[in-house]
Amino acid sequence: MNLRQIEIVRAVMRRRTTVAAAEELAMSQSAVSNAIKHAESSLGFNLFERINNRLVPTEEAKLMLEKAEPLFMYQQAVNRCAEDLKAGRIGRIRVVATSEISESILPHAISAFLETHQAVTFELDSRPLMSVLDEIETGIGDIGFVLEAPKRHDLVLEEIAAVSAVCACRSDHPLASHGRVDPEDIAGERLVAPALHSIVGILFAEAFARRSVSYSPHVQVRFMNVAARLAQKGCGVALIDEITVASGHFSDLVAIPFSPAITLALTVVLPRNRMPSRLTKDFKACFQQTMNLRLGAARARQSTH
Repeated sequence: MNLRQIEIVRAVMRRRTTVAAAEELAMSQSAVSNAIKHAESSLGFNLFERINNRLVPTEEAKLMLEKAEPLFMYQQAVNRCAEDLKAGRIGRIRVVATSEISESILPHAISAFLETHQAVTFELDSRPLMSVLDEIETGIGDIGFVLEAPKRHDLVLEEIAAVSAVCACRSDHPLASHGRVDPEDIAGERLVAPALHSIVGILFAEAFARRSVSYSPHVQVRFMNVAARLAQKGCGVALIDEITVASGHFSDLVAIPFSPAITLALTVVLPRNRMPSRLTKDFKACFQQTMNLRLGAARARQSTH
């Protein structure tokens, strides 16, 4: 017997007539009767006794249905799971991001998402830029978030914000009172900034070169949140992005606009050849909304400086 036949027998056992079972299963009465006859023929014994126009299950049928009941429990569980997946209540999202984004926007975005998707689980992996791209391309991650991503054929790169570069220093530093900081202002300072070989480091080096100032960080870092922590400890002034400032971890640092202006593309990374899940799409929208709020608040604080 297949599962559908067992389901029909089960309905007849509960309702005791083929008419009532047919109504429950949205089938015709003749289809139910034929299914019972076919099942009995295949099994070689009767499933029901016909008594006073009612179908009374035999002991064999009762025993068989008792063994089959767990199947229907699993079926109900699968159906509930499907409904939860459809509604976005359960599932898993594998997020890969560079460290500064993992520390700044993502904690707020994940927290906001879990308010309405409590049964969703996250895997969050912080990686260097190229590793983020590799993990999305190979299918290890569902969605990635980076700054200044180079193009790749198998990836969809969607810029969702233009993030400005800033100079960050402690409030007691002489530069903290400046309305804008340029390479000449930084030339005599201990500089903590992205490594020369990185994409962001190259952008800073080009900006310095336009002002005929050498870009020579005293401390070169891979992630800009690390540069902010070093500036926080008084190791120097840091060249970082404004979303790192928006993390809330560096409220004791002053962020000053950098000139010449440098904008970094905050980019969502998705695989080109795989459709993102409903949950992934929903989380992308939540990240965008959270990022807009955090970035707007950071810029408002910066404008009052």
